[in-house]
Amino acid sequence: MKLNIKQIAEMAQVSKGTVSKVLNGHKGISLATRERVLTLVEKLDYHRDASARALALQRTGALGFLIPHDAETSFAGQYWSSILAGISHQATAAGYNLMVITTPRDGSIQGVVNQLLKRSTVDGLIIGGELLDKQDLSSLIVHKVPFVLLGQQTQFSHHVVDVENHLGTSQLVHHMIDQGYRHIGALLGPARYPYVSERSRGYQDTLAQRGLEWTAQANTEYTSADIRKTLNELLDRRPGMDALFLASGGDFMFDAFHVLRDRGYQTPEFGLGVFDDYSFLDVMTPRITAVSQPLAKIGEAAVDLLLKVMLESPASAQLIELPTKLVIRESCGEKLGNRLP
Repeated sequence: MKLNIKQIAEMAQVSKGTVSKVLNGHKGISLATRERVLTLVEKLDYHRDASARALALQRTGALGFLIPHDAETSFAGQYWSSILAGISHQATAAGYNLMVITTPRDGSIQGVVNQLLKRSTVDGLIIGGELLDKQDLSSLIVHKVPFVLLGQQTQFSHHVVDVENHLGTSQLVHHMIDQGYRHIGALLGPARYPYVSERSRGYQDTLAQRGLEWTAQANTEYTSADIRKTLNELLDRRPGMDALFLASGGDFMFDAFHVLRDRGYQTPEFGLGVFDDYSFLDVMTPRITAVSQPLAKIGEAAVDLLLKVMLESPASAQLIELPTKLVIRESCGEKLGNRLP
């Protein structure tokens, strides 16, 4: 039996006019009501045209996920692929197709953005924000393209999904101090990235809260050569270091592991904590204590926020910060108990 608007309205417990407004993309309808109507429309296969979702937004029915890295970099590790899984799951549940877009080189998005604007291929964008500048993003504002950033920007206030970088770092450093380490160093990525600054601040603030004046911190570019060079210089400069906070995972972490191994540092006598978690850290010897980011939930939250931006056009910038989790294993001497006499 073919359904009509009246029947959809009765099942959604709204008026026929409300259903019509939803299907024609009118504003002034709450997000909850809009989603309830669209869920029924899609579940019951009611179509006034090719796609109920496209009708509702008068658009393409597709979302874009723009990663500001080349494809090899983007999918070589777990970070972007895990976020992608969350985005894909939530976009599909909301009735959208998903377009994944990478760039020819890191941070080079203007050409990609120009093509998206020219072809009108997506209704909204989720964008990895760490490498972007204000000019790149301003063109999206000018053309009224809804978008959400993954990670905050120093030069650009916009709708953002991030994690609690300061708090996650603080929890890890507190834990390392609790295990008896008193000379904890920190190796961080480029200082120009807001999340790196937040992790640096979390490291410094926690040492100050615990009354520890000894610090040893260095920033590095995300290249193997610079990571190894910077860590070697940090260890040479501060020979009394008894533990190290690594503010990133992936290849950054592996390059640091190589340096520590080559210099003869043994964990957990030399404590080690990482801001990023992977399943293989649980089978290493010793198992590595880490801060776990809710990567799939980041993707899901980004889709939810983007839909809100598309449907409600909030006047003020929205910031969603998701909690991290400290995964305690062995690399900070946990099995040995407190290291102090």
